[in-house]
Parts: sequence; structure tokens; C-alpha cells
Amino acid sequence: MESSLTETIWFSEKRRKILLLLLDGPKKPEEMKEAFGVAWRSLILPLKELREAELVCNPEGMYELSYIGKLIAETVKPVNGILNLFEKDTDYWVKRDLNAIPKYLLDRMGEIEDCIIAEPELNDMFEPPVEFTEGLLHSKYVHSVFSIYHPLYPPFYSELAEKETEVSIVLTQSVMQRMLEDKDKELQKMRDSQNTKLFLYEKDVCPPSMVVTDNFISASFFNVNGRYDHRDIMSYSRSSRNWGEEMFKHYQNMATEI
Repeated sequence: MESSLTETIWFSEKRRKILLLLLDGPKKPEEMKEAFGVAWRSLILPLKELREAELVCNPEGMYELSYIGKLIAETVKPVNGILNLFEKDTDYWVKRDLNAIPKYLLDRMGEIEDCIIAEPELNDMFEPPVEFTEGLLHSKYVHSVFSIYHPLYPPFYSELAEKETEVSIVLTQSVMQRMLEDKDKELQKMRDSQNTKLFLYEKDVCPPSMVVTDNFISASFFNVNGRYDHRDIMSYSRSSRNWGEEMFKHYQNMATEI
């Protein structure tokens, strides 16, 4: 039984995708055709196999998960998401230090969907990506963790402080010290703003730098040598942003408002 279920689920990407689609609720044949963008005949065999395994049932012309099918699909979803994330950019992820991510979020990294790896050209190595700055300017709120000092960010964030954008920033001790030395004017402007909250993070574990807004998430994970190599992830999906927001709150809760 276990071997049969394992083969049914993991030996066919199409069967697995059908399970995950039906996890959102019962579907008509037309809805399934549209979701997969294929002819109905290409779905007949995998649906037949899922019905024979008693993972899918077909009451009144609708396709839905059986009780055990739902339990299995809920278990498969996070694993499938993590595989999709790491397989897409394996070279990037195998070189990342992910120890700073709390386990409950590490287990759910598959929620980071449709992400791209942003890597600047050599001549633009110290310039923020245009997508990043444009995204910030059009965001209603900006939640950031700064563990990497970037001289262009304090002026940019002090500009956001003058707008109605709601801004919360978690600063590590080293970044805070650099801002006091090099960007004290901009730092004071942020501290004086009614729309901006600053938090000082003083723990030993260094978090990744990240920005989460209502439009996108951007994160800079250190490599396995503890260095920043100017390769960031960006995603605009809701699930990615929700994951990032939980990550931000994790570090915000460990910091002290200043």
C-alpha cells in the first residue's frame, strides 16, 4: 500500500499537481483544463490512477480529494514547494547559510514562490536594483531588516520617512554604528518621523538583510562563508510576502525599539 501510494504521488508530476490543485477545493473538468492549460484527454489517465488509489473522488461530475487524499496533499505541498524552490536555483541555494532562519519558517521555505535571483552587473555592483527602488516608492508599508550596511539606503529611507509610507526597520549593532558615524542626519530624520519605527537587534545570530512590502519581498542571504555576494532573491507572490512578513516579525520581536 505504501509503495503504491509513493509511486502514485512522487513518480508523476502531473498526478502530484492534480492533488495540489484539488487541495484548493473541488474542480469541474473545465476548471482543471484551464488550470493546466492542456486538453482534457491528457488528464484522464492521471485522474483515473488517483481515483484507483482512492485519493480523488468524482461525485456529480466534480473532482475532489478524498479524506486521505486531502491529508496526503497537505503533507506533499510544503515538500513540493521546497523542491521547486531549490531545484530552480540549486547553485544559489546550496551556497547559502540558512542557519539564521527559525525552524518553523525553514520548514515552510517552499512558500517562497516565483522568486528570481537578482545579480547586478559589475558596473552596478553597489547600486540598488531599479525594481527594488521603484517597488519601495510605490509601497504602502516597508518592513526591513538591515544586517548589511549600504550607504545609499539611509538617504532613501529618510525620503520614505517624509512620505506617508509606514516604515519599520530592524538594525543590527554594526549597521547602527555605521549609520551613526556616516549617516547621522538621515538616521535622525527617520527617528523623528511619525511614520518610521526603528529597532536595535543585539543577538549573536546575524539575520539576513531583507525588505518586505505590500508589493514584494527582497532578501540577501549570506553565503556559507558568512559573506554577502550581491545576489538577492526577489518575489512578488503573496505567499512569499507572507513568509517574509513572518520572518521580519521574528526579528522585530527579538529587537528593542529605539
